[in-house]
Amino acid sequence: MDMQIGKLCQVSARVEESMLASAVGSGDVAVYATPSMIALMERAALQCVSEYLQDGETTVGAQMDVSHISAVPAGEEITATAEIIKSQGRKVLFKVFCEDANGIIGKGTHLRLVVNRERFEQRARDNHAH
Repeated sequence: MDMQIGKLCQVSARVEESMLASAVGSGDVAVYATPSMIALMERAALQCVSEYLQDGETTVGAQMDVSHISAVPAGEEITATAEIIKSQGRKVLFKVFCEDANGIIGKGTHLRLVVNRERFEQRARDNHAH
């Protein structure tokens, strides 16, 4: 799997009520939630690796280390960027950041693992069979 180091992908979204900390339960304030920011960062990373995956393969998030720096209210446009900084075996490491019109609102690193979708889902079911 030869991934292009330095490849950048961006995903944008408008902050909606459903993305606020008060809506997702990660806080009680009406600002963009950290879990919502992380999900957008993961979407950017997914987009970055999609062209390198073979049939039946997907990636799963394994680690996210981010700082949430700035609060953003509903209605604002935000963009998450993921950059492939290292690829080793099935591990892909990204530099991620999220910004709005005023600048960076969050940044950090994100690790994804390339897996066979069917085997991964089956293993999860097997591990939780009662």
